[in-house]
Amino acid sequence: MKQIVIVTCLIALVFPLALTGCCRVQMATLQEELNQTRVERNDLRAKLETAVRTPKQSEVQVMGLTGSLSEFQKQIDAFVSFREELQKREDELARLRQAALAEAKTAQERMDQLGTKLQAETERVVLLQGQLKQAQTAIIELQDKLKE
Repeated sequence: MKQIVIVTCLIALVFPLALTGCCRVQMATLQEELNQTRVERNDLRAKLETAVRTPKQSEVQVMGLTGSLSEFQKQIDAFVSFREELQKREDELARLRQAALAEAKTAQERMDQLGTKLQAETERVVLLQGQLKQAQTAIIELQDKLKE
């Protein structure tokens, strides 16, 4: 019975010691990562200070791309120029669209006028056809009277 108590006490003492050892190893790993992160931070600060002091000659990293500020400025200028060209094209297309709408409106008005004239001429033709029929009827009546 004493042996079981002794083994249990030993296990109770060894377990926390083992956990302490694991925690120390993990803490040492975290400390090492922290030191590495600090070194990287200091390097980035130094690069930033260099870039601020001499922006035209320094290499900077933007969105994962490394290049000089003048190269990035050239790319930005190219994009701005391209955007301006697209804006000009859009303005030209809008102007052409307005001109096309104006022409369509003028054509519609002209079609309406011609439609009105066609309607008036159609009514006139119908009236003349009616008069022609009356005249033909009168001629037939006269021919019938002359035959009698």
